[in-house]
Amino acid sequence: MFDLDVIASKQTNQFPEAQPGPKKSDVTTLKGSFSSCDNTYKFEINSDGSGIIFCPESFSDEEFTHEIEVEKLADEIREAVNSELKNQAETIVTRASEFKNIADEIIAEKLEEIFWEEINQTLEDPFFRSLDDESEWGEAVRCEFGDEGEFEEFLELCVLTEKHISNSDDYLIIYTETECDAAGIGENGFYSERLAELVEIACQYFKPVGHRYDYNDGYYDRYSGYSMSSESINISLKEFAKTPAREKMLGMIELRKKLIAMKVENEKIERLTSF
Repeated sequence: MFDLDVIASKQTNQFPEAQPGPKKSDVTTLKGSFSSCDNTYKFEINSDGSGIIFCPESFSDEEFTHEIEVEKLADEIREAVNSELKNQAETIVTRASEFKNIADEIIAEKLEEIFWEEINQTLEDPFFRSLDDESEWGEAVRCEFGDEGEFEEFLELCVLTEKHISNSDDYLIIYTETECDAAGIGENGFYSERLAELVEIACQYFKPVGHRYDYNDGYYDRYSGYSMSSESINISLKEFAKTPAREKMLGMIELRKKLIAMKVENEKIERLTSF
């Protein structure tokens, strides 16, 4: 079987050099790397529970502690490499340089996996952003009750029945609910007290959610460099600005039906649908 220790002893950034008969006081060190959303970092973990991430010149290297059994991990990696090399040797004729490349890849993959699964979430400055975490980096707008299409149709009906629209180039802006903010009308768009009340009813009924993270001048690779923000739904007022009065009245009838179906109090319905 190909001897991993021969490979490991020649590497400078992946695996510790094997030494015969180590003393109990000796510290085993594994060296690996990981790629974040913006950089590639080298790191080391030691069998005494310490570790270090080597950061770019503009930032200080980061020391951390861990509970990884480094010597056990080294044995597991060695077994995985030797097993793969044996399989390769049995199926194809492989040059020694190719054996080394195979070993390097397995070692690098295992150590990067260890970083993301067992080290990253324990760091003091919360968390590097992985290249693979985009699915957790935001959530598109959706409604917990009904769907986004029905929600937008209701909002358009609310705008259609608005008596006066002063600026046809404006938008009705609705922000979604996040763990930080409640859903509601945005005051930086078209606003009226009637629309604000109707949007509040709609948000309580449909429960629109969704979020994104905006950069806030912190450490670009770290979650602490971002803040959670609501997603928005924007309803253009252009096609509703010159709606004839008769169409607005018909819209009021439809709006009344929808508010009744949403079990809104009669007093509110009368006030919000009076022309």
